[in-house]
Amino acid sequence: MTEIVSFKGPLDDERLRWITALYGPVDAKYASLEYVRHQFVGNPFGWSTHTFVMDGNRPAGHCSAIPFRARLGGDDLVAGKIEAVVLAEDQRGRRTEDGRSLAVAMLSAMYEAAHGDGIPLLFGLAPPAVAAVHARAGCERRRLPDPTYVGLTTPAADPAVGRRRHAVRVLAAAQRTLLTLAPRATADVKPAGEDYAALAAAAPAPKSAWTISGADAWEWFAGSGVLRGVETRGRRGAQGLVRLVDVPAADVQLVAWASRDGGLASAVTLLAAVTRLARERGARTVRFQPWAGGAGDGAMTRACRLLGLVPRRETELVLHAQTPAADVRLTPFFYVTF
Repeated sequence: MTEIVSFKGPLDDERLRWITALYGPVDAKYASLEYVRHQFVGNPFGWSTHTFVMDGNRPAGHCSAIPFRARLGGDDLVAGKIEAVVLAEDQRGRRTEDGRSLAVAMLSAMYEAAHGDGIPLLFGLAPPAVAAVHARAGCERRRLPDPTYVGLTTPAADPAVGRRRHAVRVLAAAQRTLLTLAPRATADVKPAGEDYAALAAAAPAPKSAWTISGADAWEWFAGSGVLRGVETRGRRGAQGLVRLVDVPAADVQLVAWASRDGGLASAVTLLAAVTRLARERGARTVRFQPWAGGAGDGAMTRACRLLGLVPRRETELVLHAQTPAADVRLTPFFYVTF
């Protein structure tokens, strides 16, 4: 018998292991019980909302909402990130007695439970095909206003090469050539300590929009093990916050940065150093997403163009709100440690 059940955490380790078993094969970070505990239980609220599909006594599906402190103008808002959505392979394509797909039924149950647990606004980032499933469960879909700039570290790094393989190889080669022209500097990697917290702060959102500031939960973000500090030295030295995941071929993302002058030369030097770091680590891509409030992001956007990183809109924002959702001012802290 298949049943959909919801829990308000904190979950004990037995149920957290259900998540590692279900979602760990999808995203290697989630194979770690320590990581799963940190994200779902160690967040500033101390709990998350979870919905499981139970096939008898076997957990066969999961989705969740992790509460975040968000800002709507000068007011606080609780927003929940939709996370770890998965169905076991033998459950995919199944339908419930009322004719809905099991995936849609699971998501709908989680949305309802999360609102009941005091999370009025739910959000997630998903590729279009996944966003369509959320939409069938009642979510609103919104296109992200700013693209992500993407650099390929190897000719086959793009996961969607297909018939575009030749074009991808040409692009990767051009990016490597531009990288050789950039100033050479080493990115010293450091723990994301308090001296990097200022890079996580976002400008306050206007009254008509909401946002998430990394500064509001800095210890949680920094404690995820995903964020690192990087520095380049010398006259064009700069400081950056990067997403470095210790799983094979994981993308490297420059989250935020600052330098003494905030100028283009410092931005190019730091981005080139982070790109070389990504190649050394075997990362598939290096990425940067501009965000309002990110110090010096205009110069870094120009640096991306100079080094041949290409703008892409790869994901959509999905929203499920108890009342109509306001406009969104996106920052990397909506998703960067996940």
